[in-house]
Amino acid sequence: MTNQPLILFDWDGTLADSMALCIAEVRTALGQMGLPDPGDAVIRQCNGPSIQQSLPILGIPQERCEEYLTARLQACHTLCPQLLRLYDGIPAMLEALGERATLCIVSNGAAAYLDRCREVFHLDKRFSRIVPFHPGRTKAQSVAMLLKETRPARAVMVGDRQGDILAGKSNGLPTLCAAYGYGAPEEWALADRTARDVPELAQMLAEWVG
Repeated sequence: MTNQPLILFDWDGTLADSMALCIAEVRTALGQMGLPDPGDAVIRQCNGPSIQQSLPILGIPQERCEEYLTARLQACHTLCPQLLRLYDGIPAMLEALGERATLCIVSNGAAAYLDRCREVFHLDKRFSRIVPFHPGRTKAQSVAMLLKETRPARAVMVGDRQGDILAGKSNGLPTLCAAYGYGAPEEWALADRTARDVPELAQMLAEWVG
């Protein structure tokens, strides 16, 4: 059990602005597979769901899932350093919070993608645990597993999509929504509190930790 409060962060759309990376890697993967380009508006819907959940959005047959996964992760490895960025203010927020709380990431991103993010952004210096998507396990189950392992005195879930908020609520956690991310107003309304930008989120978390 940790005496420090635990902050569980989603990654894409909460800490990292990965939309440009998502669009580029999906487009690259589809091109390699000889599949049609559905356009930016459709591809944007794939930033948040797991790779498996994005298959029907893109019209990819289930039997080509592994081919798509391999092509997309290869593109990600090359493009990540060029296109992925942290939102302005995130490094300073994490540095301040890390002195008073335990920080973790719970993401729908594939393990290989998050491993690449570890390398590019030195995430192991900031986060005690990084939990990627695991086939057959929901984000709520990943949060439950992490809570069972760490047994924090208290914890909070921070995310930008409905799945993040519901994962926190199903585990009895207070929830904060990053409304500058990729969700929609009806998703943000599910959270206990909503931050319109990073400074507002940092202030909310500082108050919660304090």
